[in-house]
Amino acid sequence: MKTGNALVVVLALLGVLVILGGCGTVMVVGTFNNEVSLRTTIEQKQVDNRNEFDNLWKKISQTAQVTEAQKNALKDILEGYAKARSGGEENKGMIMKWLQESVPNIDTSTFNNLQNIIVGSRDAFTMRQKELLDLKREHDKLLRSFPSNIILSMFGRRPIDVTIVTSTKTEETFKAGKDDDTDVFKK
Repeated sequence: MKTGNALVVVLALLGVLVILGGCGTVMVVGTFNNEVSLRTTIEQKQVDNRNEFDNLWKKISQTAQVTEAQKNALKDILEGYAKARSGGEENKGMIMKWLQESVPNIDTSTFNNLQNIIVGSRDAFTMRQKELLDLKREHDKLLRSFPSNIILSMFGRRPIDVTIVTSTKTEETFKAGKDDDTDVFKK
């Protein structure tokens, strides 16, 4: 082979290696950046979920305080009616009259509002937890699929632990694998 032809072959091979190296570098950087993006999103979603859970409980407890105040006011009204009608001898028979009278209309809108807040907030929080699980699933797939698993393992990237808020009853049910408790009012 002539020197000129050998030089062309060597340069061509070097060109191919540079192109492959460049593509490999782009792939490594892209995979790493994708993992960092998912990891950051998951970490921030965890913080956001904590904030949403706190907001949920504040809305419920503050609205419940209003209903507690309304309940106490209603109790005071009813006790006032009862006391006014059940005094001494002069009020004999008044309790029966009071029962026949119209009891003041009770505004249940705050109780209904509390119920709507509870249901809406719980549904929104559940949706946020599902979003977090979807992000974790995508991150886990990236860590397990080829060739990203090789690239990311070189950088020591591992799965992310996420916190999903559940109840003790749910945990016990899943541990046992059974849910025989059909009495929703049993404590």
